[in-house]
Amino acid sequence: MAHVSGFASGFLSDRGSHPLGMEWLRVPVGRDAAAWRTVPTERTVLAVVHTLACLGYVLDAVELLEPDQRVQVVFAQAPDLFAGGVPERLRALDAITIGWHQATHTDFDLVLAADSGSVHQLHGPVLALGHGVPNNKLAPPALGGPASNMVVGLSPPWLTWYGRVVPAAVALPHRNLLPVLERHCPQATPVAVVTGDLCLDRLRASRPYQHRYRDALGVKRPLVAVTSTWGPESLFARGWGVVSELLRSGQYDVAAVLHPAAWYGHGTRQVLGWLREQRRAGLLVVEPTSWRGLVAAADVLVGDHGSATAYAAGAGVPVLRAGGPATHTAPGSPVALTPMLAPDRPLAAQLREAAEKTSDATQKASEASEAANALTSEPGRAAGLLRTHMYRLMSLREPETACAAAPVPLPTLIKE
Repeated sequence: MAHVSGFASGFLSDRGSHPLGMEWLRVPVGRDAAAWRTVPTERTVLAVVHTLACLGYVLDAVELLEPDQRVQVVFAQAPDLFAGGVPERLRALDAITIGWHQATHTDFDLVLAADSGSVHQLHGPVLALGHGVPNNKLAPPALGGPASNMVVGLSPPWLTWYGRVVPAAVALPHRNLLPVLERHCPQATPVAVVTGDLCLDRLRASRPYQHRYRDALGVKRPLVAVTSTWGPESLFARGWGVVSELLRSGQYDVAAVLHPAAWYGHGTRQVLGWLREQRRAGLLVVEPTSWRGLVAAADVLVGDHGSATAYAAGAGVPVLRAGGPATHTAPGSPVALTPMLAPDRPLAAQLREAAEKTSDATQKASEASEAANALTSEPGRAAGLLRTHMYRLMSLREPETACAAAPVPLPTLIKE
């Protein structure tokens, strides 16, 4: 977390005012913060981070605002079941971070959030960002009942609080999601805005530099990326033998990434223990927030019903979906359109066929566009559309500078 020390701490913070002991910062936010700022900013934005899975999507939006000296961005970690790793990551980003108690007692000009828990406590226009592919997952029976068919992120539990719509705007990547929202949470349709999918646009901007992402991983052979979401229907839970089969073949470099909820739900040491033998056999394990860098590096991807599989297909990576069908996958979701791995056929043959199928440049571009079209109705436009809506919510004139999706950061390996 952001701290000050020495003489200045007496002026800039009130220790002990937060119930958990976190400093209550007086700059760059607070009633008298203007007296302490070097740059006379005009708007203050709160970036809310619930989990590591949300962090990348929030940063995508934040990075569009950071060059503007009229705007100050501060971060806060929201309460969440899978909050592990967030404080360390925010420290690594050198982000100014305030405690949740202070966040709920401060007025903001814009609030960015990629999840909904406790967001109703905040003061300021909320822009609800997706984390992962929308219309991908149905709510579990424990939340919505045995036959609710509520779509995660587009239904009342995520968008309302006691009947009140919380977001001032709900960012949707595809215009086809408007009728989905109308069906599941009609009271939120007036605040829906179609912004495209910045995660997908960034992945597509990264793929021309595949060699750089491969170099960051240190791979020399064809790279098979293996991605797993979390939960009992994930690839890690019920299909992880595919990794051992890939390693035994000796034909590929194999790199895997697990959803942060798997890491922090079981503990880093325990997960690394479960992967120990495979790592000794050559498995590369990618830090969970680096999953997009792994997608940019991959020659083929083996995934499950998680968003990484659909995003990889949309970015032009040959994809095979393993682990069997998921009970809570929404019908017609983009990930449901990806090809399944056949358990009764040799894996090497299926990987070869997947790669050969997209070896023709024209066919590869066509298939990538088809997958991308299932994810976004505004290909290549997400950065500009999202920035426009953020400035609209802040009632601030948008900069005239160009705005485009940047390539994703290079992947980082988890070391011994």
